[in-house]
Amino acid sequence: MNMTKRRGLPAAILILLFAVVPASLLAQTAPATSVANYPGAGVLQAGDNWESFLPQTVPSYSETGTFGTLGIRNFLRFGNYDRSWTTPSTHWPNAYPYTFYWFKNAMAVEYNPDPTFNPASIGGQTNPSYFANSGVNYGHLTFKSTLNGANDPNRNYTRDPYWVDGTRRQHAVYEAAWPTNVGIDVKVRAHAFQGPNWNNLNDFVVIEIEMKNTGYLDMNMDGVAEKLNNEIKALAFIMTSQSFMSISSYGGGGRNRNDIVPTPIARQAVWVNDNDPNGSPWAFSAMYTSASVLNPAAGSVDIGFNSGALKNYTDVWTGWVMLDVRRGGLPADRSKGVVTNPIKETVFGTHPIGVGAERGWYVSGGSSPLLWTLGNPQGLHVNGVGAFYVDGGKSRATSVANLNLNPNPNYFASGTAGNLTTFVPKPAGSRTRPNGDFKSSDLFDQVSFEDGKADATTNYPNGWGKFSKGASNTENFNGDLYSSVGPFSIPKDSSITIVYATVAGYRLEGIQRSVRAARWAYEQNYNLPQLPPLPDVKVSNTLSKSVNVEWDTRAESDAGFAGYKVWKSSQHLKKSFLDEGMRIVDRYQEQMTLGTIPANLKKPINPKFDAFGQVNSTSHQGTYQPDTWGTWDLVAVIPKANLASVPTAASAGYKYRYEDKDVVLGFSYWYYVSAYKEGTFTGPGGETTDRIETHSTNRNGATGLWNLTYPFATLNANFGKILASDAAPTAQGLKNIGAVQVVYSALAPAGSVGNVGVRPNPYKRAALHDNRANVYDHKLLFYNLPPQCTITIVDVAGQVIDVINFSSSDANRGSTFWDMFSKDGIEVASGLYIYIVESPTGDKKVGQFSILR
Repeated sequence: MNMTKRRGLPAAILILLFAVVPASLLAQTAPATSVANYPGAGVLQAGDNWESFLPQTVPSYSETGTFGTLGIRNFLRFGNYDRSWTTPSTHWPNAYPYTFYWFKNAMAVEYNPDPTFNPASIGGQTNPSYFANSGVNYGHLTFKSTLNGANDPNRNYTRDPYWVDGTRRQHAVYEAAWPTNVGIDVKVRAHAFQGPNWNNLNDFVVIEIEMKNTGYLDMNMDGVAEKLNNEIKALAFIMTSQSFMSISSYGGGGRNRNDIVPTPIARQAVWVNDNDPNGSPWAFSAMYTSASVLNPAAGSVDIGFNSGALKNYTDVWTGWVMLDVRRGGLPADRSKGVVTNPIKETVFGTHPIGVGAERGWYVSGGSSPLLWTLGNPQGLHVNGVGAFYVDGGKSRATSVANLNLNPNPNYFASGTAGNLTTFVPKPAGSRTRPNGDFKSSDLFDQVSFEDGKADATTNYPNGWGKFSKGASNTENFNGDLYSSVGPFSIPKDSSITIVYATVAGYRLEGIQRSVRAARWAYEQNYNLPQLPPLPDVKVSNTLSKSVNVEWDTRAESDAGFAGYKVWKSSQHLKKSFLDEGMRIVDRYQEQMTLGTIPANLKKPINPKFDAFGQVNSTSHQGTYQPDTWGTWDLVAVIPKANLASVPTAASAGYKYRYEDKDVVLGFSYWYYVSAYKEGTFTGPGGETTDRIETHSTNRNGATGLWNLTYPFATLNANFGKILASDAAPTAQGLKNIGAVQVVYSALAPAGSVGNVGVRPNPYKRAALHDNRANVYDHKLLFYNLPPQCTITIVDVAGQVIDVINFSSSDANRGSTFWDMFSKDGIEVASGLYIYIVESPTGDKKVGQFSILR
């Protein structure tokens, strides 16, 4: 099908959306350079938490003007490489178009008391690693293309995300490696899991960072070592972020909406330190949306509005948790972690994180303006080990000069201020928690609205849903949330591996479950309850204006396979975030009967929330249209015993078919087929379940790997392509990304235009098939079109408004949309319009429609 248009789905995409595609799922690895414009970056989108990674070898927008001289100091960036948010940064749940971060960065800084470590000049030339505000003892781990090893493919490489378990498609991995100026060779391996959705086992991404000290110190980054046997003395590793609340990338795959929360105080960056069910501190960093004022009056407790003006009660918490630091490097088996390696202690002999009642003691954290700049390695390092000082960030001072860098008296007996390699711990038994960082302060800029109550009458079980210990800082682009581990020494030819996870969930209890799941998965060496292989799915129109969902049999190779479910997301529906939305993300897959999701599978609204008047102020406030992310309605349950009665697929390579007749011409839909298995499955906390199932990763046939842009970015130039260099979208590219399924009429006979119609008529403000997430999405549907015709639209004065040249060779595709913009790019006004449809055989039909804005 061909048509001449300027807006809406690109014409080539419309040609291919419903073309026949091969049944075999060919791509188990993302295409080379799967992130447009940033070769080497990678996106993990296996489960509900989507993350993207920009390795230190590729500059983001913040270093494009300096990396040629100063190198790249951002160690690892998570999303927003370009100020356009063209890749995800903790997008939760999967394919939800909003992120709450301006940026997330990992940083690494070394302190070395040797005065020759990082001098102002080397060989009479300015040393680019030196910053006068930090002196000779501090240095960023920095990459530059002139470093020794930068041209060695064994030391500097990236591997696009791939399914480490092949066609099972449960465990995805991304890898990168590079050398640095301090002689550390870095390897990054990130893990994401498609499912199970049960017990939040797909709500986290684990990042492992191997650091091997080659001893090759090259601070001026000219490829010639200043020292060949350099020892890393006191390395700090820092994860930092800045909240925005929030940015949508809908439509074009880049920033299209800024929804800043109403006031800065609503943006809270926190350290959660209440005890978990086992009596250990939760000990993780998070961001959430609190009330927009202190001490809000009744009716104004507007917590959970992550998307500001829209008044959508989503109450999503996002953050990260430091999991471990181990001696040695990453294993050769990429499906495994480093949990079996020996523990790596800090230079003080402490556990890297803390265990039991001491969990989090040795992590430094809080929120600090000293992390705002890349030009202050001392400030970064001091905050990064701040817990071990008297005041290494507790006061939130804006200058290192205003901090107290004496050894923290809770833990140390003596030491020279500012030189932590001289700090002497107290005898065992007399040490208490080092508390020089802000996370240890128990200061709250905004009161917590999570007090352990699930709803007005029900408490969470002990250890869940309560935030009363830790710290809370107001984020207003004047400080960054961070937590960090260190300091660590690394002798020459030795390695350590740092492990942490990004996490997300609905309300505090949801992110706590994600934290617990990440810890458990790491401790299990990523041996999660094994799902059946994810079915390969094909979705297509029929000649009778219905939709066929077809899938293969690969899931049945699992001995525990027990059946299939078919799920559907219908964009024309109007749903409420207060009724469904994020409340059902964690448990909807437990549903086994068709119809409305049971109330017991909906997580409760925070009982402190009472801003219902704000949500209900207009008909669109607080509502959403189901989309690529869901929410999902269960339309079929097919136990294994009933497979013989399932209709046979018409497409080669597929076995089963479900025909959905409950669809409407011109409307948009997404489908996925899950495979479930039965038995006894053990997860975090020793909890068990008797059923697990695959997730929505295969919606509309998607591979579950990144394909240049978001699956909802239909206006992006790369949508439906396999490579950015491709001239046009392809059928396989559209299937790989899981492109939207729009229901179209069948082609009319050649030359026949007598039954052509237009809907809705009249068009009143909006059509049900419009997408409210895109302010420009207004369209009329012409249907019952023949294989070739011209549609001319004129006003009542006879002036030509637009011309659509339509052609299609797809028998299922006899419809096209008009975006109600003139041929000159002007949105048409309300009024009466006439359309003339002409076929090459001379047949003609004249009709009319009206638009009421």
